[in-house]
Amino acid sequence: MRVQFDLRPASLLEKERKKSSFNVVRLVAFLLLLFFVLSNGFYIGKMTLELVVLRESVEEKQSEVLNMETQKQGLEGEINRLRAREKVFTDTLRIMQDELPTLEVLWALEDNMPEGMAASRLAFTPPRAANAPATAVLEATSENERQIIDLTTGLSMSGVFSSVVMPTSRLDEKTGRVSFTLNMDLRSMGQIRSAK
Repeated sequence: MRVQFDLRPASLLEKERKKSSFNVVRLVAFLLLLFFVLSNGFYIGKMTLELVVLRESVEEKQSEVLNMETQKQGLEGEINRLRAREKVFTDTLRIMQDELPTLEVLWALEDNMPEGMAASRLAFTPPRAANAPATAVLEATSENERQIIDLTTGLSMSGVFSSVVMPTSRLDEKTGRVSFTLNMDLRSMGQIRSAK
């Protein structure tokens, strides 16, 4: 068996023994350093992950804003198109309300004029005031007074006229025909309704 002697000084041996022996302070310092390194790594990783998520969220919101801008432009175009269309309808309605319903009057006369009756003149007079109705004057002849009553009743119920008045009628002794005049107040185009 070999024996070895350690010839190092005692102070050096004490230092070396202290280095290899268990030391609570050194252990606590090591544990604190390890905790610091791990917690910093955890927080750096967490912040990096949150930064990536925030960037994705920002990109998503920017994409939504671009989509909304595109939709806004599309809606503004549609609104402008609908405004132009509304203006056309408004202008058309105004023209229709201001126009005399000539065709409607002729259709009402054609529908209600009995056979044997003859019209000699039909005249239209535009309204004299803003709320006054336009008028139509019909001069005609009929075979008898019953035809005039039927015509007046039919025209009154046609929905084209607000009133139908017969101011004059005259019997022609030679021909036996009755000459008459009808004054008819017309409704505006927007107020004309179907009698059906």
